[in-house]
Amino acid sequence: MKEDPGKKKKPPPLPGVRLPGDEFILHKEDVAFAGRIFRVLKKRMRLPNGHEAEHEIIQHPGAVSVIAVLEETPGRPEVLLVEQFRSSVEGFIHEIPAGTLGAGEDPLACARRELLEETGYSAERWSLLATIYPTPGIAAERMHYFVAEGLHRVADQSLDAGECLTIRRFPLDGLLESMVFGRPVPGIPSIVDGKTFIAVYYLGARRNLLGPGR
Repeated sequence: MKEDPGKKKKPPPLPGVRLPGDEFILHKEDVAFAGRIFRVLKKRMRLPNGHEAEHEIIQHPGAVSVIAVLEETPGRPEVLLVEQFRSSVEGFIHEIPAGTLGAGEDPLACARRELLEETGYSAERWSLLATIYPTPGIAAERMHYFVAEGLHRVADQSLDAGECLTIRRFPLDGLLESMVFGRPVPGIPSIVDGKTFIAVYYLGARRNLLGPGR
């Protein structure tokens, strides 16, 4: 890949990304918008098929998502969600805890912090599930998924002034039934958040492959 000299070094691509050869050339990269959290870059390039194009790409510091699992009754796991107001949809939706990485922040440290601040819970066991590009069509954001288990409530929520959210917990079976069959289930919210869809389906697949209690 050829780029203009003097560009800031980019992090290496994630596994699963096949880099093009010299048929892709980045001609120019300008900042079209600079906000508090992300920037929009305007890139002029020659695509691998030879077409000249200009794309607008969101540059984001990265984020974490926490799949927090409660199992107070063996064999009956629950998922910890937050009902959060999102100005993009002008309403409340249910999501797994998540947040944006600080400058130079370790993803696991960020995940621990976000779970504690949003829910007041800490976890005995943490595991990195995956790192993905959630919206590669428009953004270079990387999201790190962590599974948090062995949960204990240790504090009250510690929310920023602009956060409007409430802690909720729902049985995994009810969430899966609602999502798989696309029908209302009493006491179960409709999940419209993408990262939460991934989380619930992951837990269902893990239990199906490894058996109850895993």
